[in-house]
Amino acid sequence: MNTPLAAIEGIGAPRGARVPVREVFALLRLAFFMKVDGRDIVGRDSTIALLSVTALAAWILLDPLLHSRELVFSWYGVPDLAGVAAGVLGFAWLLHKLSRPPLEFRRALVLTLGALPLAMLGAVASWKLVDIMLQLLGVVLASWALAYFARALRAITGRRQPIALLAGAAATLLFMLSFDYLQANPRLWVRAEDRLDRFNASGVDWARMSRVQFAQQSRIDADVARLDAQDAAAMDVFFLGFAGYGHQQIFAREIDLASQVVHSRYGSGTRSLRLVNDRTDLDSWPIASEPGLRHALRKLGENMGDEDVLFMVLSSHGDRGEGVRVSSPGTVTTQIDPGVLDDMLDEAGILWRVIVVSACYSGSFVEALSNDQTIVITAAAHDRKSFGCNDSRALTYFGEAFFRDALARSDSLRAAFQAARAALEKKERAGGIVPSLPQASFGRQLEARLNEPARSADPPR
Repeated sequence: MNTPLAAIEGIGAPRGARVPVREVFALLRLAFFMKVDGRDIVGRDSTIALLSVTALAAWILLDPLLHSRELVFSWYGVPDLAGVAAGVLGFAWLLHKLSRPPLEFRRALVLTLGALPLAMLGAVASWKLVDIMLQLLGVVLASWALAYFARALRAITGRRQPIALLAGAAATLLFMLSFDYLQANPRLWVRAEDRLDRFNASGVDWARMSRVQFAQQSRIDADVARLDAQDAAAMDVFFLGFAGYGHQQIFAREIDLASQVVHSRYGSGTRSLRLVNDRTDLDSWPIASEPGLRHALRKLGENMGDEDVLFMVLSSHGDRGEGVRVSSPGTVTTQIDPGVLDDMLDEAGILWRVIVVSACYSGSFVEALSNDQTIVITAAAHDRKSFGCNDSRALTYFGEAFFRDALARSDSLRAAFQAARAALEKKERAGGIVPSLPQASFGRQLEARLNEPARSADPPR
């Protein structure tokens, strides 16, 4: 039912003024595409307060309900949360100013607050999903929000409001891009371990690492023993992931995604091994260390045939001229430099190699490892930083561009690298960042082998 213009202008008392519950139920009906009377959406102070407090309470409780690990409350997310509140007020102001006839600001604010659950669902999904499912859900949520506001504005004003909707959508996109660029994180909970100084581990960290480190070789042996045997009549791809920096979880997440994508492309799911430093999880995978990597490569070399290919991904922080960093609370920080990695591979007798290094200054690996049987791809040039290594993100900039977006959709590693490099340069220049300039070397013999028709992938374990 359309609202009479007199009611919009305040002549007469809209029947929604009776109780705020009626207003809340009107928002629910809008959200689920049911018929609604615009006069039920009034913009009462009590409704605005109820929706605001409910949304804040839900946001505060969300992390403890969704995560089993111990969390502690952190005040550091409050400024970013205030930024979200400012965005809500700004969005409501746009609807108020651009609707014709004008929409009262309080009513626009009630509509905006009513849509917050969709934004919260999207925030949760961004932490739980990192592949095509996240993109599909994003499209669904955006379409749902657009339909919600379109129906709401028409119910209240009696007219379609294309200008207000387009401006609101553009403002929302700009707001999200700004938050991503600033790496803002409005979450109010952090893992209990993150309250410790990340460079000065506590006695607890040293004690628990000392308990597990001596069992790492047997853990690697057990994981290798579970790998599927190689097919002597065909080229098999083995995956080895190495998340070197355990003070942050983003590197473990990147290795997880890389494992999924490499399996999808090359059928490596049942021939995958990971070494992972994650201060919150010492049980799922063997820890990442230089001796562990050397042993893992040696064991894989014993299991691989002469025609098989190793697809190795290293994800960590990098230091200029020193390779990738290997560090976790309770351990001494070390590095794996390009020369040491080359020696490990030669010692293991692994001839065919795809090596991807996601770290700052990782271009130094290209010259050291390149040959006709090796493809090397790095996230940055030898004198450039890579970006997005922050736990408020699901993946690094390179991880998003190469593994999530390019490799899953490209016909070859070369095409995936070129697409990722172009996407990264565009993103970095738009953000005023000195481009990372990813580097690559494509061994002609291995490139020819990998471009053969792909075999169907076995289902992952």
